[in-house]
Amino acid sequence: MHDFSRKIGIFSLVLLSACSSSGLRKFDEGDISKELSADAAKKFEVKEVSNTNPTPSPELMPVAKQVKVKAVKKTKKQKAEAMANPSPTPFSPPSRRTEPMPFEIGERLSYDIRFIGVTAGTLDIETKPLKEMNNRKVYHLEARIKTVKFFELVYRVNDLVESFWDYEGLYSHRFTMELDESKQTRKLIELYDYEKKKSFYWNRVDHVEKGQKEEKESYDIALWAQDPISALFYLRAAKLPTEPGKEFRFPLIIDGKPWEGVMHFKKNETVYAGGKDRMANVYSFDNYQNGELKNKDNTVWISDDEHRYVLRVEAKVKVGTFAVALDNIL
Repeated sequence: MHDFSRKIGIFSLVLLSACSSSGLRKFDEGDISKELSADAAKKFEVKEVSNTNPTPSPELMPVAKQVKVKAVKKTKKQKAEAMANPSPTPFSPPSRRTEPMPFEIGERLSYDIRFIGVTAGTLDIETKPLKEMNNRKVYHLEARIKTVKFFELVYRVNDLVESFWDYEGLYSHRFTMELDESKQTRKLIELYDYEKKKSFYWNRVDHVEKGQKEEKESYDIALWAQDPISALFYLRAAKLPTEPGKEFRFPLIIDGKPWEGVMHFKKNETVYAGGKDRMANVYSFDNYQNGELKNKDNTVWISDDEHRYVLRVEAKVKVGTFAVALDNIL
């Protein structure tokens, strides 16, 4: 059984297999983020948004006295050295935010997780109050995945997934999962350092059959990438194509590794979601890793309105169809 939490993004599949519930050994219940290096802990620490002082009005600000500075001509040697050793370009995150955004703080979306037409679980996504990370304001996105009672006889899932997504740049800083499932408990933390173009991946699993495993890895990543949760919001905020044949590409990070998502516009159609009929833009979605197609046959419906809700995500698997469908807007 693959982790349900990795499959809730629009780029993943869930392969549900019959497996009975059983008790798990728990190990090292501590918060693994407390075991980060001092530098990483500081850089990726989640803080409450600080209350900044208002900018003084112009008439109250003292006017600095202008001082003329005499220009000094550079010698030929100094010019040559400057050309050979140019000053490094300052690291500058993008500003991709547009107003109005299609979602607000406090938004809660409830989805049904269906397999072969049967509701197997629920996915609830909430946009929680803003946080601060590395002196930048970030969205706090939270997803909770639970199986419904009768499906727990097949496989039990009770997972918490969190993403911290840049308010201005619309890219992920930090992604965490805490999984409590029939056959495993798992804690995962991913940190994305775009200045170094590196991800930090820390995965700790206790599996009923496979035992305990811990991984600490670092991977090269593309700039300004999305995680499995932030991708759902990024596609709402991005300007996606609405003409047949047009595509939209964006970088993803899955299990700390770089991927690329590719959306192709297919058509418009009406779909029942969130309690009523809604006009939707329909897209195919493919996953690539190192330029190689890894995952296809995914379809995404996004509402054609100011909210741009992800209405439905559907994937074909060997034994049927897996879908995540919007049930309620809270």
